[in-house]
Amino acid sequence: MINYPIILSGERRKVKKTSWPTTGTATPGRRWFASSLGFFLAASLLGCLMRFSWIVELPGFSYKNLLHAHSHLALLGWAFMLVSGGLLFLLLPVAARSSGRYRWVFSLSVVAGIGMGFGFVYQGYGVISIGFCAVHLAAAYLFGFQYLKDLKTTDDTSYRRLARWAVYWLLTSTLGLLAVGPVSAMLGKLHPLYYASIQFFLHFQFNGWLTFGMLALLFRWLSSEDKPVKLPSLVFYGLQASLVLTYALSVSWSTPLSVVFYLNSAGVIIQLIVFALIWRQIAPALRTAAKNSRWVTVLLWAGLGSLAAKIIVQSAVAVPAMAAISYTVHNFVIGFIHLTMIGSISLVVIALLLQAKLFPSSKVAHTGYLIFLLAFVTTEILLFGQGCLLWAGWGYSPLYYELIFGFSLLFPVAIGTILIAFWRLRHVTAVST
Repeated sequence: MINYPIILSGERRKVKKTSWPTTGTATPGRRWFASSLGFFLAASLLGCLMRFSWIVELPGFSYKNLLHAHSHLALLGWAFMLVSGGLLFLLLPVAARSSGRYRWVFSLSVVAGIGMGFGFVYQGYGVISIGFCAVHLAAAYLFGFQYLKDLKTTDDTSYRRLARWAVYWLLTSTLGLLAVGPVSAMLGKLHPLYYASIQFFLHFQFNGWLTFGMLALLFRWLSSEDKPVKLPSLVFYGLQASLVLTYALSVSWSTPLSVVFYLNSAGVIIQLIVFALIWRQIAPALRTAAKNSRWVTVLLWAGLGSLAAKIIVQSAVAVPAMAAISYTVHNFVIGFIHLTMIGSISLVVIALLLQAKLFPSSKVAHTGYLIFLLAFVTTEILLFGQGCLLWAGWGYSPLYYELIFGFSLLFPVAIGTILIAFWRLRHVTAVST
């Protein structure tokens, strides 16, 4: 049992609730996460189109434009709305999350996602696409500042600390995005600082904003009223230090200095120690957590397994020679991005939202989750397997492009199936908490 502080007539009061708020049938939550899945569906279709273009030439389509549309919809559409929605609906009391500003965040995010999708496919980086990126930036700032304000109304816990820093890193990451224009104009797009600015944004999005947000939701779920799961300050500071130091790997390919590799090595070693300590902290709570549905358990452990794999893969690049290989073999880069985005972030958060009844739990939805896992596992095996072949100098495996395109098609099938399950909930009466 957990206490949820609710602001009533200017006074903090506490009302006992079950371990998760039962907001799954509430219209705002359904609309928020169904919209985020809509962007994920669009991103997955674009990804399939990109992989099909390696098999058959697609006249009239620019691969680079498709790539920009795919990556922006996945990161700024799906991932942003997934994690921000999780933090909003699962960490804030009803009185706080009912703010009209969050409705503006939702509306701006949807408009920005649709605009970026069409804009990037049509013109790549241009007036239209950049304009809608600015709309997303406005939504992110509005969410960030309002959320930090509302988070102060909740109890001081480890998950609140993680959530607060997730938002700090969200806002910090945008500095890299804001620097891209001036750096490009003054130094050109081939200058190392241009790439460093882009990588600054991506690094602190993936490993700061999204990862800290996922951890906040995980700690929130594992905590109980009488036994909260705490993150020791030393471990938290180590987490922060590893985040900052591992940025070095992101710029090592454009600035291959020895000191950059050493900084990254220090960062990944600290990260390995920190996550080992975090696991030690949460393992007892995982074993004694409330009974979950089978699919919550499957998705959660698949996500945690992906997180462990991500940490192990990053630990391998502590060796400078391995670090160089990690960014020179394109398959490793894509495989690692998907391991982080689809695996450790998406699967864990979806599992926690499913437990909170914010994602559908039906035979149709379960079919979607199964196909989603199949798509993720098979494409990761193909990406990393082909990467190893290229690393060894053995070329491409037979039918590699046909295979990865075929298994990639499972992603839109899975996401579309889950969306159908959302659609079937449309007549369910909203439940207020």
